[in-house]
Amino acid sequence: MSDEVSPDRAVMIRLRARLAVVERAAWFGFQHAMRTQPAETEAFIASERARCAEGFAGPNWSKDLTAAERALLGAEVDAGLAQLLADGREEAGN
Repeated sequence: MSDEVSPDRAVMIRLRARLAVVERAAWFGFQHAMRTQPAETEAFIASERARCAEGFAGPNWSKDLTAAERALLGAEVDAGLAQLLADGREEAGN
């Protein structure tokens, strides 16, 4: 095992760290919204799920992807938003 990190891996690890920071900051905001305005937050997530389902189903979003890739992306986004809401409800005690 080497104690050095290759330049390619360092780029990937830095991007991963940035994503983790953004995710934690977003989670904080989401949790605040779930505590202060749970009904409105749930309605917003529901509308975003519908918007994303429609957007990824058509050719105008993620134009660089094939239809199958957009379908996979859309399914992953939908599952992620559903899980976010479930996690938020659990954390908020709802």
